[in-house]
Formats: sequence, structure tokens, C-alpha cells
Amino acid sequence: MNKIKIKKRIWIPAIVLILGGYLLYNIVFISDIAITRPNVNNKKLNNLELINDTLRNGWKDKIPIEAGRLVVKENRLKQNSNNIEISFYRIKSKTDNPISPVIFLAGGPGSSGTDIGQSRYFYLFEELSKYADVILLDQRGTGGSIPNLNCRNFLSLPDQITENVKQQILEDIVEKCVECADEFRYMGIDLNGYNTYENAKDIDELRKSLGYDKITLYGYSYGTELAQTYIKLFEDKVDKAILAGPLAPDQGVKLPKDVEAQFIHMDSLIRQDKRLSTYVPDFLSMVKKVHASLQDEPKFIHIPVVDAFGNTPSDTDKKLADLIEIVKPGFDMYLTDDHLQMIVSDKIGLDSWISKFPSFYYNMSIDDYREVGNNLRNFRRRRMPNALFFTVNASTRYPKERWKKAISQEETTIFSNFGVSYSRYPEVYKAFNIPKGDGFNDPVSAETNVLLIGGTLDGRTPLSYGDEIAERFPNNKRIIVENAGHNELISNEIMYGIKEFLRDSLKENLKVVKPLEFENPVPYKYSISDTLKPKVLNGKIDEAAALYRELYSKYNDVPDYIFDFRADPLFFIVDELMDNEEYDKAFEFLQFAVEEHPTTYYFYRFIGQIYYIRDDKENAITYVNKALNLNFFDGKSHMLMKEIRAN
Repeated sequence: MNKIKIKKRIWIPAIVLILGGYLLYNIVFISDIAITRPNVNNKKLNNLELINDTLRNGWKDKIPIEAGRLVVKENRLKQNSNNIEISFYRIKSKTDNPISPVIFLAGGPGSSGTDIGQSRYFYLFEELSKYADVILLDQRGTGGSIPNLNCRNFLSLPDQITENVKQQILEDIVEKCVECADEFRYMGIDLNGYNTYENAKDIDELRKSLGYDKITLYGYSYGTELAQTYIKLFEDKVDKAILAGPLAPDQGVKLPKDVEAQFIHMDSLIRQDKRLSTYVPDFLSMVKKVHASLQDEPKFIHIPVVDAFGNTPSDTDKKLADLIEIVKPGFDMYLTDDHLQMIVSDKIGLDSWISKFPSFYYNMSIDDYREVGNNLRNFRRRRMPNALFFTVNASTRYPKERWKKAISQEETTIFSNFGVSYSRYPEVYKAFNIPKGDGFNDPVSAETNVLLIGGTLDGRTPLSYGDEIAERFPNNKRIIVENAGHNELISNEIMYGIKEFLRDSLKENLKVVKPLEFENPVPYKYSISDTLKPKVLNGKIDEAAALYRELYSKYNDVPDYIFDFRADPLFFIVDELMDNEEYDKAFEFLQFAVEEHPTTYYFYRFIGQIYYIRDDKENAITYVNKALNLNFFDGKSHMLMKEIRAN
């Protein structure tokens, strides 16, 4: 009897805790975005506010900035237009003789320039401020600008099979677009004013308000399209332009063949990988078979709750999953080819997914749909994007010839036009009821000095886009990043190229090679960390190093996943030693780690940290500098360096 009571005492609070957590999740994590302020009609047109503030990044590093706001017209074609406000940060230059100010234009459309300043780009912007003022702009409708056009609703893609899943998906997207547009229009927001031309004119109003004669534009993704439009309208006000992951106003519709080209390139790289090619000898054929299988018959997927905790859930995760399954017994859904194409289109070009795609498709080829199921579960309940994404695309209305070309490629490619461009379908444009802008999708040509930066595995804005743009801007230089996708066009070498370009010192094109390591499709048979750790913890570092080298010589050329000889397993050993404050062992082990992996930045940071702990500032600075010379964008190294110099 007592045992039964004890169980009740345990399970009743547990269930209450689960339900409370479930409720908290829905309130905190998927609650509605706050309703935006629709306008600033109480402020005068062209009113400029500048307040001293601080920009902080994810590592708690900080730099002084001016937080600014500028009042502009919402729709310059209307005499009685609302006044709205664009937000920006200005990092003042540290030199007495700055070059033309750099204005950063984020992508999307709909991303926030000031938010990007809190990412790894923080250190790039801080570095560029040595030469010029750097301005991070929240384009109208984004970030801290008023209004903010983040849609407040969620997708609810169908999870049951119907005769026309594609149409059902499209109808759901259109329905959510109508909901979003109606809410903003009900607030008196004129969505016709949210387009690339108005964005470009905002930039020029900002230029004039801040007293600049000429500016340098630094666009990323959609920001490069916006930069080209600004050049079209105000070419005489542009000193230079940096276009990273570039696309032109007439290139917005992705072509299925461009997406497939990235998979063809990946296939050639996989064939050179002796381990991965054992499991994936013909990546392209495997991808085709997976999609063909789903076209023939959609896949029913059941995802246990524990799978939501990732590929390697802890014991605590497993126990928590067991409790959650009392009220939520997993997730059931159907996967169609249309769903899979939408997921792949969403991930194509992302660097983390470039390394993941082979294992992602391999798992499906052996009938393991857990990972794609979790992605579909998250995709189906994702929040709608910023409305600027739709209003810009609707007003641009990419050329009919390009749309026809995209549709014509469906018969000969793996990917369909719907899969890669579902958010740009005419039905979606109509949901926002935005008229096409005159000349908005015309290609831009100019004599402006332009730096084009692109990755060879960028499936969102392929290098072929940059090739076309280069022909239109004859005064161009290029940085080609081998193995890079769309979202990692930042490195020490790229930063060097940007600085040289800004100083008129970049005399030739640069080629940068980004290391690419594909995710293994099967687990390693043995753990090198577990194998070495007993010797390391007992202080037998030389024996551990000898064992590592013996195993490396024996297994490194074996075309299978036996041991992982990359740097990460050694990092885990060092990290444990540092956590346990066993600095002498860590220091000795790091000498071996650096010999084996001389280009791994965090080993040098660890050595610098140990020198700092030993009160040897000179050597500490030397080794942290080595880390930064390998990866200038490592926030931990920057914070450690600042701490060392401050003490």
C-alpha cells in the first residue's frame, strides 16, 4: 500500500511538471510576437536620433556604437504617407582619416543588420572600423525599425496524404500570407511601400542625414540585390560595393539545375573521400532513388519523443522523454517528395548542411527516416518569415522568361520548381496584393568598383550568378571560396581580401580553400578519446601520443570509420583536463595535439590560457595571437586576449 502511495506521489508531480513545462514552452517559445507599432507619425520626417550605446556579441565582447534612428516616408509615391523609422548602429572609425563609410545590408529579405552585428561578423565590423565608419542597417520592416513586419503566425503544413499535396501545401502558405498581410493592413501599414526601391532610397536618406558624400555598400545575399538597386539609382554616390553571396534583381527565382549542380559538385567530392565513398559510392544516384521512392509512395514516419533530443540523447533525456510520452506519445506524419524538396531547398547552401547531406540521404536510403522526420516536424511548425520577404519578391516579380526556364527544367532534374521556389509562386505574391514595380527586375550594369565573394557549394546564390554579375560590372575583383556555401563567407583570408579591396590594394582575384569534412554516415567503431584518455589522465602523455600515432598509421588509410583522427576528439580530452584544472597534463598533451593538428586554432588558445594561468603574459599573448591568426572570428580568443591585456 505504501509503495503505491509513493508511486502516486512521484508520478502526480511529474505529470504536473510535464504539463507545466509543455504550457511554458507554448507560452514562452512559440507565443505570438509582440504587436508592432505601425508608424511614427508623431515624429517629423527626416528626424535623426543618435544615442551613445554598446554593441555586445554572443561572447559578451563589446564595442562602443551610436544607436541611430531616422524617420522616412513609408511610401514615397503617396503624398499623405505614414512616417516610419529605420534603425541602425554606427561604429565610428578609429582613424583620423577614414575612407568612405561602409553600410552593411543584410539578406533575407527580412534579416536584421544590427542582429548580424552580434554574431561572428562583430569582429569583422570592428576590424573594418579601423579604416571607416561601419553602419549596420535594419532595413525598413526589420529588426529595430518601426514597424517591424515579422509575421506572427505559423505554418501548419498538411500531415496527411491527399490527392494533391503540393496544392494543399501552397494553399496553407497562401492562407498564412493572407493572415499576415491582413493584420498589417488592418493596422494601417501600407505594404506597397516595402520594396527594394524604397529600401534603396532609405539608404540615400541615411547617407545625406549622416553627412556622407559617398558610401561603400557591403551586401550579403538579398543585400547584394539591394546594393545593385542603389547603384542603379545613385551611382555617383557609391565609392565601392562588396557583394557576398550575390544575386541580381533578375536572378531571384532559383533554377532547379542550379540546385542540382551543387549536388553534382558534392558527388565529385564524395568520390574523393575514401571512407564516405565506401557507403556512398554514387551520391547523385542515391539522391535520385530517394526522391523517386517518395514520388511512388509517401513514407509514414513515427518519431519517438526521445528523437527530439538529438542523435545521442543522455540518460536524463531518455527519462524525460519517457515522462513526456505519457501526454505526448511521439509524432506521426507523412513524408512526401514535395516535403523533402522543401526541406532540402531550405537547407541548400548552408555550410552545416553541405557536410550533412550525404549522411542525410544515406539514412533515408537504408529506410532510416528519423532525422528527416525531425526536420519535417520542425519545418511544419515554423514561424512565417518577415513580410518583407514576400513584399520584395512580389514587387520584383522576377522575369517571366526565368520562371518559364525554371519550370522547363523540372523534367530533367531531380528537383522541381515548386521544391526550390515554393515561396515565390504567383499565388503567394497575390496573397499580399502588391503591384509589380516598374523596372524592379531589370539587370543592373555600372562602372562601380565591385568585390564579388562566392562559394563553390553555394546552392542559394551559385557562382554562376556571380559570373553574370561580373560581366555587368567590368571593374570587379572576385574572391572564390572553394567548398563554401552561402552562410559562411567569412574567414581570415576573406577579411584580408575585403580590407585590401577597401584600400585599393587588391590587385588580383583571390582563391580561398575552406576545409570540408563530411559528416560520417555511420558511427566510428572505436573512440580515440576513450582509447587515449586512461593514459593521459595517468600522466602518460608520451605513451598516449605513441599509441595515437600507431593507430593512425594502421587505420587512417582504411576505407572505413574505425577511429576519428580529426582534432575534435583530442579537444574533448584537453577540455576535460582544463575543467579538472590539470593544467600541466593539458599543456603536455597540447604539445602533441599541435604537432598532429598545427592549423587547429583552439589548441593554441588553450596553450595561451595555460600560460596566462601561469602568469606568463608574454607567451600567453603569443599563443592567443596564433589562435587569432588561424581564426580571427573566435570570440573566446578575443575575450581571453582582452583579459590578458587588461591585467
